[in-house]
Amino acid sequence: MRFVMKYGIDKYRIYDENRQLTGTVRKKPSAGNQLTVKCMDNKISYTVIRDVGAIRISGEGMDALYCGLQYTSADGHISEAYWRPPMAVQTDIAVCGGRVSVCQMRNRNFEILLNGKRAGWMEHMMSVSKELHLENDTLNQYSGLIFAVGILMLHDDAIEIV
Repeated sequence: MRFVMKYGIDKYRIYDENRQLTGTVRKKPSAGNQLTVKCMDNKISYTVIRDVGAIRISGEGMDALYCGLQYTSADGHISEAYWRPPMAVQTDIAVCGGRVSVCQMRNRNFEILLNGKRAGWMEHMMSVSKELHLENDTLNQYSGLIFAVGILMLHDDAIEIV
């Protein structure tokens, strides 16, 4: 399924192939590294926070998830965030269907893996309208969560000037 994310004031709106609103990802101006994901069925709401070397996911009725960011080291291997180069390349999210890996490519597009097999991709991440393609229907309910993790990985190397 294809999802299109359109940016508005302080939030992204997530639309499916039928142009139906399926969720929102909101950024509060006071919380720079925090996103709130809401599904339109109002049953699921997540808070996604970028921390030092990790992304934390929490929500009502669930245990907090700690997703360590991984970076490419100088020798080309993937390493943890102890000494980090400029771009996060991978993080893993534990969901009901298994382990979802969100992998950032050099061109700032993303590949989505479910239990090590390709399950989708995100593209046009540097434009106003972003796209998420999911080949596995079990991941459709996590489209907002996957997108929020991707956005935080994309901006992990951003420099904030105050």
